[in-house]
Amino acid sequence: MRRFPKLTVMVAALGLTFGLSGCGKGGSSSSQSSTATSTPAATAAPAKPVHVYPKGTPIKLAFVSNNVANYWNFAHAGVRAFEKKTGIQVTFREPAKGTVAEQNQIIEDLVTEGYNGIAISVIAPNDQIRTLDSAARSLNLICVDSDAPKSSRLMYIGTMNYNAGLLMGKEIVKLLPKGGQVAIFVGNLAARNAYRRLDGIEHVIKGHNITIVAKKEDNQDYARARSNAENVISAFPHLSLMCGLYSYNGALAASAVKAAGDKGKIKVIAFDQDPDTLQDIKTGLINATVVQNPFMEGYLSCKYLRNICANGMKAVPTPANVDTGVQIVDAKNLVVYEKKLAKMMASK
Repeated sequence: MRRFPKLTVMVAALGLTFGLSGCGKGGSSSSQSSTATSTPAATAAPAKPVHVYPKGTPIKLAFVSNNVANYWNFAHAGVRAFEKKTGIQVTFREPAKGTVAEQNQIIEDLVTEGYNGIAISVIAPNDQIRTLDSAARSLNLICVDSDAPKSSRLMYIGTMNYNAGLLMGKEIVKLLPKGGQVAIFVGNLAARNAYRRLDGIEHVIKGHNITIVAKKEDNQDYARARSNAENVISAFPHLSLMCGLYSYNGALAASAVKAAGDKGKIKVIAFDQDPDTLQDIKTGLINATVVQNPFMEGYLSCKYLRNICANGMKAVPTPANVDTGVQIVDAKNLVVYEKKLAKMMASK
């Protein structure tokens, strides 16, 4: 998370106030628009399309998630905080089944409906480049949570997922000081956020006698995610730890551990602040979770889109990444963390 130069915006995870005026580094003028005039990006090579709209005309912004999950409730709260602060309404759309086809259709619909800016968590970055590039020719496109750096998107806002994986890997080493067998559970390893997290984990555990014996995808099907966990427990009797890379994976793995009577024998580390995950930390089924800052992903994505619509590439930081931060939550700091969550959700 700290590998970017000083011009990269760093937002400490959950260290936020509800004034929010200091967040980000985008332009500050209002971003109203109706008809676009495209100008080339000043510093990008090759140039990416950026659309600047006349001051005083309304703009239409949208936030598109990659699935339906509790994680996005926090991002939605951030979007609502932006709306309250600016008076600009933002459409929030979620692909019900979390498929590429659904998300592509949402993108195409937003273009047809005349939207001026979209923030999107991309499901399959390499497979969706054509759709993303097509949209970018008509509106300002940024990525949030899951990046598509090969596309014409203007910037990325969210977790630096490789660094999040490094943090998770360090926690795994801490939980398994003598080494052991680890299973990885994830919705879709094709998603950049997923495979970059795994890259970070694999980098850290190397040389610590820790072996990843299984990598199981569930395509965001919760029943399949649970059965994946059950099958791995059966297949690997010496399994030491289960690691969930998507928000629901940790709690579903923990439920399988409980059902198998292996609480304490098999450790579990999760990702994100799903309510079931936090409850399982209280009961000891989950040892720790790596939490992101979806509230700030929602708020900052809207802020940057508004500023790009008004000021073009001047509103895009260099490099074009905004790190919203991650932290470990475990039994020691859970109570304090939950109070911060409650404060964030009160703004929705």
